Amino acid sequence: MQSLILMLILAAVFSLSSLKALQLLRSRRQVKRRLELVTVNAAQSREKKALFDWEQGTGPLLTRWYRVQSRIDALFGRKGKLWLLLGLVTLALAVWFAGTFLPLVVRAVSTAGAVVVAALASYWVMRIRQRKEFEEAFPQVLGQISRAVAAGISVPQAIAQVADYQKGMLGHEFVLIRDQLEIGISLKQALREASYRLPYSGFHFFVVALVLNEENGGQLREVLHGLSRTLHDNVAIKMKIKSLTAEPRMTAMILASLPVLLISIMFFKNPTAFLNLTNTDTGQFVLAYVVGSMALGLGIIHMLTKVRS
Repeated sequence: MQSLILMLILAAVFSLSSLKALQLLRSRRQVKRRLELVTVNAAQSREKKALFDWEQGTGPLLTRWYRVQSRIDALFGRKGKLWLLLGLVTLALAVWFAGTFLPLVVRAVSTAGAVVVAALASYWVMRIRQRKEFEEAFPQVLGQISRAVAAGISVPQAIAQVADYQKGMLGHEFVLIRDQLEIGISLKQALREASYRLPYSGFHFFVVALVLNEENGGQLREVLHGLSRTLHDNVAIKMKIKSLTAEPRMTAMILASLPVLLISIMFFKNPTAFLNLTNTDTGQFVLAYVVGSMALGLGIIHMLTKVRS
């Protein structure tokens, strides 16, 4: 058994290292191809467009996949993704070997379910963390860009200043925008790709304001100042809504934890009854009904109490 666990761990580590090597090789090929396209004469507009439009020549599914990848990169980063993969592999092995007394189908479903739940929980936690940081830091970024524009500095230079002084996830996003602008990507496309990584209404309004100002001109300082004031008011309203919906959300969490607690107590106090719940057709039907009804109820409560932004 120990040798089998060691072989599985080595196989998982080898798979992760091979995946990272393939990603590094792919990145190097993309950089090499883009550098070759940079040296082409500027009159060849088609090749220039192929350099700066990453969605050209891709279908809707592949485009959607690239957007999901950029979103995950913005949430976790390279080290975060590596630790997430290692954690999911470790969790899968732990659940698989801990459920040796269960039927093979239930064992496989439990392992897959644990991995999916852990991945979704990690994504949810990182998204909450990014949203909190965005709501706290983005009004300051708007004020900094507004003051820079009022002083006569161009928008790309203002973005470069934000990238130099802003820290955290938001600072990393502005570093990416600055780097894209420095290699020749248009402001419109750089902001469009950033909007996939920061899918928040405040950032979308910010992108629209900068794009319209670039194309048509206008009083950008007043627009950014009004957007900053609106974001402050929006945060205050959301906090008030959360306080008003705190009671039903807490009640739902308590009610959802009761079946899990009772099943856990039954597992330790009366293992025979727990085996009847997992090894018989009737017990599996009851277990599936409980899980499905709880998921449906929590989903409805989440939709009713969700604070939309």
